[in-house]
Amino acid sequence: MRKNKQNDFKTAHKIFFTLLSLIGMIGLIFGISVFLILGNESSTQADMTNSETEKTTQPKISDVTSKVSPKPAAAKVSHAVKAEPAKSSETSDQVSYTVQAGDALSAIADQFQVSMASIMQQNNLTSSEAIYVGQVLAFSKSYVVKEETETSLEADKAIDNQNAQGISINNGNKVAAGGLSDDERLYVLTQLQTRTGVDASQWDYIISRESGWIANIKNSIGYYGLFQLAPGYTGYDGDLQAQIEGAVYLFNHGGMTHWTL
Repeated sequence: MRKNKQNDFKTAHKIFFTLLSLIGMIGLIFGISVFLILGNESSTQADMTNSETEKTTQPKISDVTSKVSPKPAAAKVSHAVKAEPAKSSETSDQVSYTVQAGDALSAIADQFQVSMASIMQQNNLTSSEAIYVGQVLAFSKSYVVKEETETSLEADKAIDNQNAQGISINNGNKVAAGGLSDDERLYVLTQLQTRTGVDASQWDYIISRESGWIANIKNSIGYYGLFQLAPGYTGYDGDLQAQIEGAVYLFNHGGMTHWTL
């Protein structure tokens, strides 16, 4: 009996020890598992925290680019700046101006801030319309205009009368109705003979044939005035003096070939 009890006690002791061992092993395994799980979670959280920190602190590529590359605004400003054109200025007192198509003496005078009388006196113009395309007007802006006196006017008339001596307006050439008066015809012929050297009677013939001495006549194709000047010619569509200047200009640039005799 006693031996059986001892055997039972040993058996029970073995079973108890085995259970304790099993419980200990289970506890150890559980503890290791918990440790591993918690360690992995901590590591994961640490990685996530580090990753977020890196994302937060890492500069953006656009930021780096904006710091390294030049600012677009500065580039635009540099391209937008343009050099101002140099302003021309009239520094000389002397002016040389070539008459252009459509020019008027009054406009030229305004452009250079001088009077028409100043330009006329310095260029020996007898009329404000006695200019033509291509004519070079040379004048000084500081020129003092000379006032015409009765004495000078009388002297001019005397010269005209002297030049008119021997000039006849009765050359058998036709004067149409509405043509110039005797005094006007004498003035025109005197100017032409004096300035061209061609006899007044020859000019009388040309004018009578071309226009019948009607100063403002215009034919069907647009030729105008005493000398039937073509459109664009010097003196075209001008007054009496302008037409004389136009005829003298043509004579100086081709002689009498402009009028077939």
